[in-house]
Amino acid sequence: MFRKKLLHNDASFEKKPDHKLSGFRDISSIFKAKSNESVPESDVESSPVEKPSIMFESDSFKPSTSKAVKLIQEVQKLTDRTIKPFVDYNEGRLFYPILSKIGEAQDNVSCLDDLVSDGILDKKIYEKLIVCPIHPDTFSSSVRLYCPSCHSMGVEKLNLFEHKKCGYITDSNNFDFTDQANSNCPSCKKQIKNFEKEIRVPAMWYQCNDCSEKFDNAVIKLHCRKHEHDFDTNSGQFVTTFSYKLKNSDISINSDTNQIKDELLKLLRGFNFDAKLNISIKGKSGNIHEIPIYAKSKTTGESILIFIRNQPTGIDQSDMNSILVPKLDIDPTNTLLVTVSEINDGVENLAQHYGIHLISELDFTQILSRVEEFVSEWHSKNGGKK
Repeated sequence: MFRKKLLHNDASFEKKPDHKLSGFRDISSIFKAKSNESVPESDVESSPVEKPSIMFESDSFKPSTSKAVKLIQEVQKLTDRTIKPFVDYNEGRLFYPILSKIGEAQDNVSCLDDLVSDGILDKKIYEKLIVCPIHPDTFSSSVRLYCPSCHSMGVEKLNLFEHKKCGYITDSNNFDFTDQANSNCPSCKKQIKNFEKEIRVPAMWYQCNDCSEKFDNAVIKLHCRKHEHDFDTNSGQFVTTFSYKLKNSDISINSDTNQIKDELLKLLRGFNFDAKLNISIKGKSGNIHEIPIYAKSKTTGESILIFIRNQPTGIDQSDMNSILVPKLDIDPTNTLLVTVSEINDGVENLAQHYGIHLISELDFTQILSRVEEFVSEWHSKNGGKK
């Protein structure tokens, strides 16, 4: 009922002259209901068309078969919600391994660029690779230093060290103050505990091990490793690699939860609960608390509070604190916190201490299943009376 058909078929990323993921104007469009379906008047008031909402079928939650939606779901699992390239330096190819999870070739960059054009992804420079001007098909190059006199690669970098405390000066050939295993000053015998604070480096130069020439600047060349030749840094060509970040990721993770609330209400009522949505309840202190879902068993009188929290940075202790106040004041039989966000450190211990049951899953399908398991087990312990 709620699914919006985004693409004509699963060949989502093929370029077509008149149609290129035209449904994706922004990420929230993925989660909107079909505009041509009738919606009850009450639903229209609580969930305007402009608001993003999690997409699922009327009777059961089913993931979309659209490759674009699958890709977005995979990106949402990433810590920074960013698709990063993998570079094959020898073959000169770029890969995006995440594409294999949606059945696309890992080097099909055009499908990512299509989502950039449609406002779903942001494209940013990830790295600039300098490549051989003769063999630009390979990305594998390294830096080489040469002696300006004899052109040998036997070049060594030397430093002049000064121990600030006693004034002892030496070069790194005689004594290397950076060596942690031998950190006592040869002059005053004091141990060097902090190199940056205790040692000054007044000079640096190069020395050729073959001709013993000393010089300030070595000749720098880039080496084409696959074809075994050098090229000048000024003649090198640049290859730009890109990362792709999910746009408006906060919108997707904080998408409207009215539909999941409705499904939870159906579930609770199926277990003989009187379940209410967005209800104000007076606690023992006399204070009024706004509760997303409150349900009371018609047979035992036991009650449950269900809170829904979604944060792009994860659920932290401040989120728990906002739940603890009404939980302790109302004192229900059970309290649930459901979320598609990650649970940050310390939250599980806090929840366990105060008897709050956490359900954290990547999508609402799994959340609904977990809540059903919890309520079913609770219901069976009370005789399974409906």
